[in-house]
Amino acid sequence: MNDFFVNLSHEVYVFLLAAVPLIELRGAIPLGIGLGMSPWEAYWISVAGSTLPAPFLILFFRKILEFMEEKNIFKWFTDFLNNHIYKKSKKLKAANILGIYVFVAIPLPSTGAYTGSALASILNIRMKYALPAIFFGNMTAGFIMMMLSHAIML
Repeated sequence: MNDFFVNLSHEVYVFLLAAVPLIELRGAIPLGIGLGMSPWEAYWISVAGSTLPAPFLILFFRKILEFMEEKNIFKWFTDFLNNHIYKKSKKLKAANILGIYVFVAIPLPSTGAYTGSALASILNIRMKYALPAIFFGNMTAGFIMMMLSHAIML
């Protein structure tokens, strides 16, 4: 099993790291640049990896959360998510699509594609509107991280 991970390319590591919640492209871009990838290569691979889970979260997050609440599975977790997401959703309800974009575009902890997708699901925003907002938000956050990471690496 260890040989599997050793033989993966830098691009695969960056892509997979970008798809991990909380780390997303905020951690994947600096890793890619640190591994010797060009800033643009690290950027595009990270944006793709970070955006990959978004459609699934938009479609299924609310349903999974409702199921967990109904069955009292991880009650502390669902209570935390409900409190955290509903607080953020109140701020975004008026702006909807633009709000999701801005929320995802700010490269700070808990403001990435995962939380933006969960918010879109909670706010019942249709996929055809939410996914582009998340994708362009990821592009913006990725560009900011690429510029910061590249400047630090110089």
